[in-house]
Amino acid sequence: MSDNDDIEVESDADKRAHHNALERKRRDHIKDSFHSLRDSVPSLQGEKTLVALSFPSKASRAQILDKATEYIQYMRRKNHTHQQDIDDLKRQNALLEQQVRDSRYSSMPKEGGVLAASDLHET
Repeated sequence: MSDNDDIEVESDADKRAHHNALERKRRDHIKDSFHSLRDSVPSLQGEKTLVALSFPSKASRAQILDKATEYIQYMRRKNHTHQQDIDDLKRQNALLEQQVRDSRYSSMPKEGGVLAASDLHET
């Protein structure tokens, strides 16, 4: 075995170690992302794994994704309902504002059927 063979073996070992480190980092990132997602879904917030608490059941990744999907759909429906409420309230507000304008206009004194310029100023 020559010195070049040793360098190649070390290089392969270094490549493998580097690849393993990158893969470990990737898996850790995925695990942390699932934990963050789990903690963001109200129905899963109590699902943290604590060995000291008699090994509670931990939500699987599939369960986390299912519950997150359900929660997103629920929030979308809730947002849609709130947006409809906002739109209804805006329409009601516009109608009320128009009624106020109409009542002010109809209660203004008229001179010969023509409004005086001073009557147009709101009080």
